Order: sequence, then C-alpha cells, then structure tokens
Amino acid sequence: MRFLIAGFGILMFAAVTAVLVVWGMRKAYFQKENLSKMLFSKAADKVMRYLKSNDTITERQMRKLVDGITASEAFSRNSAVVQGDKEFTAALIDIMQKDGLIEPVDADKRVYRKKAK
Repeated sequence: MRFLIAGFGILMFAAVTAVLVVWGMRKAYFQKENLSKMLFSKAADKVMRYLKSNDTITERQMRKLVDGITASEAFSRNSAVVQGDKEFTAALIDIMQKDGLIEPVDADKRVYRKKAK
C-alpha cells in the first residue's frame, strides 16, 4: 500500500512539473507577440486620451507622444520600449484606423482626428 501512495505522489509531481514546463515554454514562445500587442494598446490609449482634449494630432506629435512607452509581462525581466520609431507610429496609425478610432483630416499633411460615431 505504501508503494502505491509513493508511486502516486511521484506521478503527480511529474505531471505538475510537466505542466509548469509547458506553460513556461508557451509563455516564452509568445512573449514577443504579447509585448507588441501591449505596446500598441498602451500607445493607442495615450493617443485617444490626447484627442479627448485636442481636436487633431499630427504624425510627428503622435511619435513624440508615444515615445518612451514601455510594456512588460508579469514575472518577466523582458520588456519592450518605444523609442521614437517612425515604423511603430505608421503601424499604430494603421491599426487605429482599422479599429475605427481615428480618421485622417488631410492625407497630405498626415493629420488625424478622433473618428465621429
């Protein structure tokens, strides 16, 4: 009887260890994607807060506004930071337009405003 209880305990320990290892590997695999989503979400929130008090925002203003935003996952040393990147701002504008948050006022000047409902 003791051997059955000890064997069951060993199997449970192995199962819990396997689950924790798989969870950690999955978290590490999707970490870059999750950090990117978190950065875009934080940047979009900051732009929308700016547009609550202002009518329009230019691409240059948006780049300065989102510069320095950081994102990190819980219990992780890795983080992502925006550093005045034009590519990030262009991607942010595309995402916000697809989500229906902003619309261009004038395409030539790259000026955007909050989309009317």
